Amino acid sequence: MNSIRIIVLATGFLFFALSATAQVPELINDPAFREDAKVAVDSVYNFNFESAEQKLQPWKEQYPDHPLWSLFEGMQLWWTVLSDLNDHSHDREFIKQMKKTDYVASKLLHDQSKHVDGLLIKAISNGYTARQYANREKWISSINYGREAIKAYNYLLDVQPNLKDLKLAEGLKLYYLDYIPDRYPAVKTVSWAMPNGNQEKGLQFIRRASKEGVFARAEATYFLGNINYNYEKEFDIAVRHFEELYEQYPHNNYYVRILVKSYYRQQQFANALQVIEESVNRWEKKELPHKGILKEELLTWKGRILEQEGNKNEALTCFKKAFEISKKLPNTQSRPFYVVSGYYAGKLLHEEGSTEQAKSYLKNVVQSNVKKSYREQANELIKNIK
Repeated sequence: MNSIRIIVLATGFLFFALSATAQVPELINDPAFREDAKVAVDSVYNFNFESAEQKLQPWKEQYPDHPLWSLFEGMQLWWTVLSDLNDHSHDREFIKQMKKTDYVASKLLHDQSKHVDGLLIKAISNGYTARQYANREKWISSINYGREAIKAYNYLLDVQPNLKDLKLAEGLKLYYLDYIPDRYPAVKTVSWAMPNGNQEKGLQFIRRASKEGVFARAEATYFLGNINYNYEKEFDIAVRHFEELYEQYPHNNYYVRILVKSYYRQQQFANALQVIEESVNRWEKKELPHKGILKEELLTWKGRILEQEGNKNEALTCFKKAFEISKKLPNTQSRPFYVVSGYYAGKLLHEEGSTEQAKSYLKNVVQSNVKKSYREQANELIKNIK
């Protein structure tokens, strides 16, 4: 009997030990992992996906069931989607991957309900899904997934309130809860039911996230630029943040395009032309991904600058090149830079007396699906061409 009892106790102890060792670790709280994850995230944002995978491979081999690896796959797909929002062909794959990520995170949380990594991954994956549904103007789906992200975020805030990556979400919440009621009277009438916000404190949190976060650093820097540009009207500060992103992630076509657009709007034409030249050469030389998307937009901005500087021949060349690139990209009729480059090519051709060529470009613009003001202007120009 004693032997049987010892065997039972030993078996129970072994089962307990195995269960304990099967617990998935909280990698985000491991300083060594945090440093490797920062490097990997930077590699993803710089479109060096292979480098990111190599950096994380030792951790993946040690903890193959951790949901982080599914999230990193989704983050790579996100940059494919975000690089060209006019292309819908990757939407299903992206949404499927983020739902899978949410599922594996939920499985982890079923066994370890306060697992910091699981909660963070659940918040991030649902946040990405909500953002993409918003990009497609599927608002009900966006709201539903946004709620799931907020639920995970709020629970995580209780479990580990000092987690650096939470500063971005907390900062955005504080900023917009203060900003929106003051700017929109209809919201102000019900603002008594909303938590108090604080714009300056919100910006402080976002700045901390941009310096200290693992997953949120680049996004926080982007939001600092976006908020300062669109809401605070601190254009110089905004441009500095976009410059920081360009310098940190020179292979990220999205950040290049944001910076050039900001330079153009601030009439910093020399800076814009320099970045355009650097970037086009970099993409050509290194054969970086999304070259067509980058050139379609940058050549259009270059044409706009050259036209305003009086160099109409070279501007026309840029518009023609951008237009031809647009024709080879997905969903051509709905591409904004297809419309803009086509309109200005037609306008300049009309000014130089090439009426038939001008009509051809302008008719394509009229038949497009976006940029209503350009379509109307193109239609009026066609009427004036004899």
